[in-house]
Amino acid sequence: MKAIKRIFSFVPPFALWLMLCVLVWGFVFLRITDAPRENKLVICIDADVPGDTALAVYLEERLPKEVRMVQARPFTYAMFDSDALRQADLFIVKASHIADYRDWFAPLPESLRETTGALTVDGAALGLPAYEAETGQGVAAQYVRYASPGEEAEDYYLVFGASSLHNAEREQASDDWAKDAALLLLAMQ
Repeated sequence: MKAIKRIFSFVPPFALWLMLCVLVWGFVFLRITDAPRENKLVICIDADVPGDTALAVYLEERLPKEVRMVQARPFTYAMFDSDALRQADLFIVKASHIADYRDWFAPLPESLRETTGALTVDGAALGLPAYEAETGQGVAAQYVRYASPGEEAEDYYLVFGASSLHNAEREQASDDWAKDAALLLLAMQ
């Protein structure tokens, strides 16, 4: 009986040690596999994205080699930390949610403002059509589930992030990769 009690006395320290190891190695793995913001393009999508990895790989293969990583994330990925959403380079957002997230969006680059069907909010061209509910056609439709069963379909728009480091029309931008990625997405219809 004493032997069993002695064995069980090691369980709490072992569990604590195990949790600490998971946290440390998780941090190390994240640091190794992540890229700095200057070399990463983030696309946040206001829908289910079952093909997030495949979409990221598709874009990585077609963007300049300096883009070390593309992340395609559903909005739910940042459930507890909206900073990840606010700093995204591109968004694909439901029409009904545009007003909710308006502060996170930048006007369209000048070369895209005259695009047919561009969404205008407060006199500024803000988004490009990404999904048309009436026809069921949308950008990257093989990777994104725009309409869930039992849910009424609605239009989606592709918009640029106000905090993007990859929108050449911002002073802090280092390149124009967001526009390149947007054009790639629009070509996927």
